[in-house]
Amino acid sequence: MATSPFGLLAMTLIHIPNKMNKLIKYLPFLILLISLDQISKTYLISYLKTQAHFILEITPFLDFVYAWNYGVSFGLFKQYYQYSNYALLALNSLIVIYLGNMLLKSESKLSIWGLNFIIGGAIGNLVDRGIRGAVFDFIYFNYEDLAFPAFNLADSFITIGAVIFIYDYLFGNKSKQIPEKN
Repeated sequence: MATSPFGLLAMTLIHIPNKMNKLIKYLPFLILLISLDQISKTYLISYLKTQAHFILEITPFLDFVYAWNYGVSFGLFKQYYQYSNYALLALNSLIVIYLGNMLLKSESKLSIWGLNFIIGGAIGNLVDRGIRGAVFDFIYFNYEDLAFPAFNLADSFITIGAVIFIYDYLFGNKSKQIPEKN
């Protein structure tokens, strides 16, 4: 049975007293991730404005660039910015609440770390969208004609968390699974 977002929020709030130790234990890590993301963005927004073409070449294949993402991943749907920012704020908030609920229920240490990375990154981008109206992206890998869309530390945290979470799901402790019958 599907649960509405409001039901999910209520269930999360009900479970908090029982799971407070888990929240308190990982809160400093979440704050660290969000702080690293926001400090890097704040500094580079100011610094890159002083650079020629708003670009700082780090290596021949890595640049820091001044780029705003008004859409979702890789700038998709940016043409709907005037409508999408509010929808994305709401959707991202619901996703963070859902992931927080997963974190509270998780028994696996690897999954807990993966979810913390994902939640920290999601909140970092959520702060951008709420305060700045768009997500600031600055890490840009390129080599000759090949280029990867610009991203930020929050995006990196989400990717790291997803890899950890998927790894745990695929290869984690299988002893809790029901053994096969011979």
